[in-house]
Amino acid sequence: MAEKVVVVGHKNPDNDAISAAIGVAYFMNELAKREGSDTVYEAVRLGPCPPETAWNLDKNGISQPRLIESVGEGDKVVLVDHNELGQAVDGLADAEVVGILDHHRIGDVTTANPIPVFVMPWGSSATVATWLMRLHDIEIPNDIAHVLLSAILTDTIIQKSPTSTPTDDDQIAYLEGITGKERVAFGQDLFRCRGREDELRIKDYVEADSKEFTVAGKTVLIAQHETVDFEAAMAREEEARDHMRHLIAQHDYDFVLLMVTDILEEGTNFLVEGNHAVVDQVFGIDSSSAVWMPGILSRKKQVAAPLLEV
Repeated sequence: MAEKVVVVGHKNPDNDAISAAIGVAYFMNELAKREGSDTVYEAVRLGPCPPETAWNLDKNGISQPRLIESVGEGDKVVLVDHNELGQAVDGLADAEVVGILDHHRIGDVTTANPIPVFVMPWGSSATVATWLMRLHDIEIPNDIAHVLLSAILTDTIIQKSPTSTPTDDDQIAYLEGITGKERVAFGQDLFRCRGREDELRIKDYVEADSKEFTVAGKTVLIAQHETVDFEAAMAREEEARDHMRHLIAQHDYDFVLLMVTDILEEGTNFLVEGNHAVVDQVFGIDSSSAVWMPGILSRKKQVAAPLLEV
């Protein structure tokens, strides 16, 4: 009987978490065939597909990964786009982590045995997956190339984010050659998939792209809502703040920071509920009301990193 391994991104998955998992599962299955192994790698997800992910998968005839809630004893897992227990699938402590592919800081996941780990300081996990396939001379089919390209473009905000690197640019150019897509036009199509701001459920507005972190010994939630219609997004500020206060009460967060990012103007409004003293200290602001932060586009590099140094 073939051994099965699940390939999974983080909770509250964004496009990169799901799309990179699909790419990694494809890569590892191709590598297993080459090596004569009967191990089967399956991409799964921990939440709903973002609209741009669902649209892109449908356009390319790829089924959405299976939704799971937990893993357990006997399960083997490859982590993609994260390596922190707070962001990982429930039950991971009872399962066996057999690989990690990521582009974030090293977190608190530990293993009993040595495993392959690819954590690179690039703009997306899909960049790492593409690089690995090229390194191993594995041909990337058109549908998988579309999936990987979409993830690099959304995670780097069409290369406007300071997390974008020359390696991302190289992988984008390679994938453009396979797909025939032009990066800016395709990236804008992906962001437009997110739909009208006034039709979005407030839960999705706040939580769809959110991650827990430990800051100054306390658990916080940092969320990001990227938009091409900033005015309409900010019209829902009070609804968003009400939901943020609900999350604080429900999960005992020290604070919730929501980044409302204007892709076109290349900046972010900080909305903070809860104890905003640390945010104010780190960024030199008064976040008792919305604060415009020009040039802030990356949660990982420009927001989470300085907060985690506290």
